[in-house]
Amino acid sequence: MSDAVVRSFYDQLCSIGDVPHLDLVLQTNGGETEIPWRLTSLIREFAKRFTVIVAHRAASSGTLLAMGADEIVMTRFAVLGPIDPRRNHPLLPVREGTQAEPVSVQDMRHAIQFIREASRAGSEFAYTPEAMAQIFTSLFDKLHPLVIGAIEQSHALSKLIGTRCLETHMKGSKAEKRIAALVDKLCDEYESHAYQIPRAEAKSIGLKVKSASPKLDELVMRLYRHYTSRPLRPPILPPDGGELKAHIAWLDTTEMQLRCVANQVNRGGRLQSVSDRWERY
Repeated sequence: MSDAVVRSFYDQLCSIGDVPHLDLVLQTNGGETEIPWRLTSLIREFAKRFTVIVAHRAASSGTLLAMGADEIVMTRFAVLGPIDPRRNHPLLPVREGTQAEPVSVQDMRHAIQFIREASRAGSEFAYTPEAMAQIFTSLFDKLHPLVIGAIEQSHALSKLIGTRCLETHMKGSKAEKRIAALVDKLCDEYESHAYQIPRAEAKSIGLKVKSASPKLDELVMRLYRHYTSRPLRPPILPPDGGELKAHIAWLDTTEMQLRCVANQVNRGGRLQSVSDRWERY
């Protein structure tokens, strides 16, 4: 999910027109934190009510988008995920021949928390102030202070987007506290960004989750298998420095079929995206 999908999403909504209720079948590993609120706002311009249907996974930003729906219908196979963001940054350390790995706010906070707890009086480590200074210096050598600021900013942004999405349909005198508790739960209380939240747990924490009927479960899983059976890219990589085109996403309705074509370059055995564009097919 990125800003590149917004125009194609808008085109799809225009082809459908104004409707009282819209269903969105969603399958995504996530993406940019800002996009769920943009898409939720767009959908609300065309439909008074909308439902997100999850076949397998709506993780990270996908969960944020689902939070903007009046209801989330999940199959038995479906999972959501925490909304704590992972952030890429040009100042993150890069090992030779690789790309920088994104860092989550939980990764950073757990590292700092471990250092603090280990330094407390009575701890088996009992670090001296000089040792603590050396530890934090080493940490900042690996993680630039500006990266820490950017990660914290992303964390605050994720909470803001989650709140905005929930506010579109959670109303009433107690809604503000319920929204805050739900956002805090999804952003702060899970120990891993990769944690998978099945439908029973998603419902228990306060999300508007509904189990798919047996018939809908079967139909949605058939649709999921249809898309996951498509190869994302050719099985053979081009030579080093060579380019290839790969289909990386689909955005389909009965009125219009769109797919995203990515231009990728083989750099030392690793594919790096150069650009992507949406096209009809």
